[in-house]
Amino acid sequence: MKTIEAVQKLKNLYNNVVFKEVNFLGETTLEIHKNILKEVLAFLKEAPEPGFEVLMDLTGVDYLEPTEHTKIVYWLHNPVNFERIRITVFAERDETVPSVTDLWEGADWYERELFDLFGVRFQGHPDLKRILMPDDWQGHPLRKDYALTEESVEFKHGVKPKIPSEIIPNVRTNFKKA
Repeated sequence: MKTIEAVQKLKNLYNNVVFKEVNFLGETTLEIHKNILKEVLAFLKEAPEPGFEVLMDLTGVDYLEPTEHTKIVYWLHNPVNFERIRITVFAERDETVPSVTDLWEGADWYERELFDLFGVRFQGHPDLKRILMPDDWQGHPLRKDYALTEESVEFKHGVKPKIPSEIIPNVRTNFKKA
C-alpha cells in the first residue's frame, strides 16, 4: 500500500488522529497524540497492508521552548514498495510514552538510548536502563538544558584542549522569555 493510501486509511480509521502532516521530498511525516501511538504504529506495521514492517530508527529531539519537551520520531519502512513514513509524538519532561518493544523487538535498544540520553520513559519496556552512560550517571546529556562538563583531556603533540564554557555559552542564558 502506498503511503498516501495508508495515511488516508489511518485518518478514516481514527478520527482526528493526525495533528500535522508534512510531505517533503517524497516522505511523509505525521504528528500524532502519544495516547494512540501504539494503535497507529500497529496499524501501519500490518502486513501485507499498509506494510510498514521495519522500524528503521527511533530517535528524539529536545526542546526548551515553549516548554521543556522531547519530540520522539519513529521512522518506518515498507520493504515491498520501499516507501517510508515518519511518526512523531511529543512528551513533556517526566511523561511516559508507551513502549513499542512488543511490535518491534529491535525497539528495545532504541528506547533505552532515548531514556539514557533524553530521559524519555517508556511504559511497558522490559528492561529500561542506561545503555551508553555509566549506571551512576546523573542527568541526560542530549537534553538542551544539560550542563556542559569540563574534564581535562590530554591530547597528543602538545595540542591544548578547549574549555567548553569558554567557547559555548550556557544554553539557558541564550533564551529570552516573552
